[in-house]
Amino acid sequence: MPPRLLLVDDEPRNLTLLEALLAPLGMPTSRANSGREALEAFQQLKPDLILLDVMMPDLDGIDVLTHIRAHELGTHLPVILVTGQHDREDRLRGFEAGADDFLEKPVDRALLLTRVRTLLRLKEARDEISRRNVELLRLQQEQREMTELIVHDLRNPLSIMHLNIDWVRQSVGGKEPELDEALRDALDASARVQKMLDDLLAVARIEHADAPLLRTRIDLGELLGDVARAHTRAAQEVEVTLGVQVERGLGVDANPEILQRILENLVRNALRFTPPGGRIGLSARAGAEIEIAVSNTGAPIPAQERTRIFEKFRRGDSAPASRRNVGLGLYFCQRAMEAHGGSVTVAETPEWPTSFVLRFPTVSG
Repeated sequence: MPPRLLLVDDEPRNLTLLEALLAPLGMPTSRANSGREALEAFQQLKPDLILLDVMMPDLDGIDVLTHIRAHELGTHLPVILVTGQHDREDRLRGFEAGADDFLEKPVDRALLLTRVRTLLRLKEARDEISRRNVELLRLQQEQREMTELIVHDLRNPLSIMHLNIDWVRQSVGGKEPELDEALRDALDASARVQKMLDDLLAVARIEHADAPLLRTRIDLGELLGDVARAHTRAAQEVEVTLGVQVERGLGVDANPEILQRILENLVRNALRFTPPGGRIGLSARAGAEIEIAVSNTGAPIPAQERTRIFEKFRRGDSAPASRRNVGLGLYFCQRAMEAHGGSVTVAETPEWPTSFVLRFPTVSG
């Protein structure tokens, strides 16, 4: 269907002239003889472009344009203002109201046809982008729903596997060292798969969250202490010391569930890369921002990798293959911190070769 043009002028002869000038385009045109008729035609006809006279007795062209911009739906509607004046202020008012172009009377045919063609091509391109965006949003929604469905369907059988492997290991009671080691490896593997599933679900939710995060005041001493205690056994198994240092009474406004998940991701990451006899430290302090650090005495992360490791599905190039994961944990941490209005970065100090530092605004938004 060819584009429809709406011509607006309170002088019928001007409308007849515009129709004649536009005839080479072969596009259907509609008329409106006043500002009020123009608004009715805008609502009913849904034109693809409007040629709008500025000087009209009831509602002038700029008033009509202001109403159109306030009520147009979907993509941008091209509007060319037609004026018999050369007033700079009128032009400024018109552009501020959202005019796409100006034409002066008497209208030059070649200029009119060129500008109409150009604006219609731009509108077609915008409409196509809008359609693709709608389709992309639909596909993203389907992807999120599929991710949640897969994670949900896998969690129950994986949990059963983990419990049964643990039961068999406890039943053996260390009587057969090789079997015990194999069962321990199976338990570790099932735990890693469970974490991957949790990361997939967390990333899907944080990427598609439409509402702002629900926040509450969190005592960082309590939270970091809870996270450290939950990982004490894992730290002991790899012969790593896990400590906490927090200023008394220090708190932050954040989502408790998400912040705890960020910290757990970083601690588990530190446990993979800290050698036996090493240390992991959880600390928090107040300054220009609230800073929380998860540090370890493992090898420092090369400078060229310190930003890339936060990319989706990126795994550290320097990490041994046995220690690499699916590459979602750190990506989730970054997205979650951005959702809080904060950031996460990697730092290196003489005491701590690797520190993941979370920074929160002092005043929550």
